[in-house]
This record gives sequence, C-alpha cells and structure tokens, in this order.
Amino acid sequence: MNCLALWVMICKTKPWNRSTLFLCNLTMADIMWMLTLPFLIHYHFARLQWVFGDLACKMVRCMYHACFYSSIYFVTCISLDRYLAVVHPLQSFFLLSRRQSLYVCVGIWVLTSVVSIPSALMTFITPCSQNRTVCTLYIFSYNTNKTLPYTSVSTVTGFALPFVAICYSYWSCTKELKKHSIQKKKKLFRLMYSVLIIFGLMYLPYHLVRNICIVLRAFWSNQTRLVYSSDVAFSVEMAICSFNTCVNPFFYFVTSSNGKNSLKETLSTCCGETKQQVRFKVAAVHPV
Repeated sequence: MNCLALWVMICKTKPWNRSTLFLCNLTMADIMWMLTLPFLIHYHFARLQWVFGDLACKMVRCMYHACFYSSIYFVTCISLDRYLAVVHPLQSFFLLSRRQSLYVCVGIWVLTSVVSIPSALMTFITPCSQNRTVCTLYIFSYNTNKTLPYTSVSTVTGFALPFVAICYSYWSCTKELKKHSIQKKKKLFRLMYSVLIIFGLMYLPYHLVRNICIVLRAFWSNQTRLVYSSDVAFSVEMAICSFNTCVNPFFYFVTSSNGKNSLKETLSTCCGETKQQVRFKVAAVHPV
C-alpha cells in the first residue's frame, strides 16, 4: 500500500500542494521503516540470534527510531495543514507556502536523525546464554541513568507535543466547520475523530508501556516477573504501532480528494487493461 500510494503521488497527482508533500514524506518514512523489518524478523525467528554485526545492529535500531518519529511528525504536519486550510484559508498560503513546507520536511528528517543517534549509541550486540548474540534495545537496558532521561524527552517531544497539536487542530477545525453549512460535514467530523482516536490508541499505550519498562528497571529491578510482563507488553505495543505505521500513508492518501481521484483512476486503468488482456486471450483461443 505504501509503494502504491507513493507511486500514485509521484506519477498521477499534479500539481503538488503542501498536503501532497507531507504525504509523500510520510510514505517514504514508513517505507524506510519497513526496510528494517527483514533484519528484525530474521532476528526474532532465529530466537534473538543477531548475525549481521554490531554496525548493522546500531543502524537498524537508529533507523527504526528515526522513521518511527518522522512518521508521527508528518502526521502532525498533515493535521496542521488541514487546520490552516479550514480555519485560516486565506492566510494559509502566506503562513505556510510550498517552499516553507519543503524546509519543514527537511528539518524533520534532520531532527529525527540527530535525536535518534543516542538510541544507536545505547545499542550494542552482547553475548547471551545458549550461545546467542543479542542486539540490545535501549528500553531493555539496565543503564537507566541514560535511558530514562532519553525516553522521557522522546515521549514529550515525539508524542505529547504532536498529540496536543493534533488535538488542537481538529478541535479548531470542528468549531470552524460548525459555523458553516458544508456538505458532508458529518463525514468530515468522523474522519477527524477517527484520525485522532487511532493516533491516541496506537501511540499513547506504546509510550506509556515503554516508560514503564524503563521505570521498573530503574526503581524495581528486583521485581523480575513484573519487569518481564512489561517487556512482553512493550513487544505487543511495538507490533501494534508497526501496523499503524504501515497503513498511515494509504489511509491519509485516500482521504484526500485529489489522492482518492488519482487512485481511482489508476485502479480503473489497471482493471481496464486487465480486462482487455483477458478478452484478447479469449479471442485468440476462440476466434469468431
């Protein structure tokens, strides 16, 4: 779905606007995030046996962290873009032009890459029991004097502030739309509420459980059963957030009118070509 959305945006959606730019970067963030999956899938299927070396371990963990938060920031940008379009439609082009939007995207990539470096520095491969070599994740490290401040800052800047911005954007959009008699108003409300609920349900439990894992190691490390339970819960939340990251671009893409029309056109063209190919083969086998 990510590759299809990216291809349609690049080849079929013209001209590009701010929303398309943010959507394209969101899609690229999630595609890059998916590139880390083969390494992690092999790692887990091999029963936590890392065979790709220390550098690859650090790069995979860093890339996972950077793309994860890039996705959150681009979702926030899309929400702010809708806020400007609905609440400040005339001033929006001066407040955030396409060139400024490009600068914002570049800034997000630079920011998330820089702030993800500590996650790589706190990652290393280490020998474990049963002749295994584990690619550690900083969440499971007992060096909590580094991991606890890092996860706290990441939670505030990477989730809490974006979540507040998204809530404010859709709350303001709701207030503004109620003042006008717009067709499909209920559909717009359902769409905004769905985005807000999905974002909260996916990312809020993830950050809560992640911080709980580190806090337990910092203050109750002797509670091994509790620590193990929190680790299992965090692994489940990682899987849930991973699913949301995969469907993010496609979900936001089809909810935009230009994107939806381009996607319908592409699919109808593909289906039409397929039908013509089938008719040609049938005619070749059974000539009239």
